[in-house]
Amino acid sequence: MKTVDELMAEAFDQPRTPRSPEYKAGVRAALEYRINGKKITLTTYELGTAAADAYFAGTDEGHRIWRQACYAGTED
Repeated sequence: MKTVDELMAEAFDQPRTPRSPEYKAGVRAALEYRINGKKITLTTYELGTAAADAYFAGTDEGHRIWRQACYAGTED
């Protein structure tokens, strides 16, 4: 399995639609949870704000990236 930093680089170190720091933080939080078992904190951003929405949207992408990485690891 790749590291969090490797997966983040693959996701964001290439041309794509720009994402906010909050969104990227959400992606990283989900990857840290999936790869390193680090608990996702829900108190980082105030619920109901655009920042919190971006963070949670990022966690969705982070979980998707992890699932794709797991699937890619099963291919021969």
